[in-house]
Amino acid sequence: MAFKTVRGMQDFLPERAAKKKWIEDTCRRIFESYDFVPLETPIVEEFGLLAKKGSGGEAIREEIYYFKDKSGRELGLRFDLTVPLARVVATNPQLARPFKRYAIGRVYRYDRPQQKRWREFTQADWDILGSSSLLADFEIIAVAIDVMRELGFKDSEFKVNVNSRKLLEEIALCCGVKKTKVVECFRCLDKLEKIGKGEVEKELKEKGIDTQILGQLEIKKLEQLKVKNSAPLRELQQLMWLLKKNGLEKLVEIDLSLARGLEYYTGIVYEIKLKDGPSVGGGGRYDKLVEAYGGRPTPAVGCSFGIERLLDSLEEGLKLEAKTKVFVIPVGEKAVEPCVKIAAKIRKLGIGCELDLMNRGIGKNIQYADKKGIPFVAIIGEKELGGEVLTLKNLKTGKQRKVKLKDLPAIGKIVEQK
Repeated sequence: MAFKTVRGMQDFLPERAAKKKWIEDTCRRIFESYDFVPLETPIVEEFGLLAKKGSGGEAIREEIYYFKDKSGRELGLRFDLTVPLARVVATNPQLARPFKRYAIGRVYRYDRPQQKRWREFTQADWDILGSSSLLADFEIIAVAIDVMRELGFKDSEFKVNVNSRKLLEEIALCCGVKKTKVVECFRCLDKLEKIGKGEVEKELKEKGIDTQILGQLEIKKLEQLKVKNSAPLRELQQLMWLLKKNGLEKLVEIDLSLARGLEYYTGIVYEIKLKDGPSVGGGGRYDKLVEAYGGRPTPAVGCSFGIERLLDSLEEGLKLEAKTKVFVIPVGEKAVEPCVKIAAKIRKLGIGCELDLMNRGIGKNIQYADKKGIPFVAIIGEKELGGEVLTLKNLKTGKQRKVKLKDLPAIGKIVEQK
């Protein structure tokens, strides 16, 4: 019987896994440069937490991995990293404010598997809790832009779309959408890009929701919007002013149709999109979530990258250098013990080093090292041991030289030469 991965999940073989890790490490480096601190939470959470109104409600049972443990407790696999974060903040009031945290971890959703849509995937989140200032919203967007640039995306290759749930609600109410239907309306609008205006209009009609909102969302000049309360509009304009003053306005665009599907969003929302490509991240403000879990009122804002989405976009053109720089080849039984010690000394110099574990000949070992992208091999046989040297061969140029065993630090300078 041939075993396969569980439906909707995937393996990451070494080369792809290394690229995925590089993306995660890049995110981590940018997050920490803004003084976001790491937080880890369990993959398994109480179902009551995951189903709390605002997170998704009882209906979410069908959309997540839900199960009972041996004691009959209702549990589920986390579907994002925000809900566990809200739980942590609610139960740890001693955390300094603002609490700026990042988390990179696996999440699970019981969606129907489709191309590039998995049931298990990795998110990289960064959030600010405790600040209601627009500066917090601005910083979240600035981090997103820094990460995209650091990953190698040109400014012309991505865009951050922003909107306001408060403004969208104002527009909906002024377009005849009943207060009780607003969230349902948002869920429909969130599908505009996926299924198109015609299908969304059809869905709105089926749910008894006025469709004139679709026309309002196509208005280009914000001043022409029909709203009674202009405060959300001014807030959105102020955010754009902040971005402009910091030279980021060309990378950010207002999209009035952007709703974000989860109910817990309360204010500014955003989505990071590739030009002619998919969304690779999104988030927004969720000022009520911590309080919903029993914590004190806590304004909060955050964003999340889909690591696999980024990997799909970067993988083909991403070339990573091998971390192992030297492959040590013992020639003959007498060379094995000295080679173990030599490899250990090379590693202590901070140089990645692998030792032959297969007792293969020089030719086979060179083929192996070359296939793995290891740039140098160190050959040690009886002649080398007699002269207290090793033969260091550059697999790219074919050149080789003798290095004295008492002068191993010289290897560091050689392997780092471009």
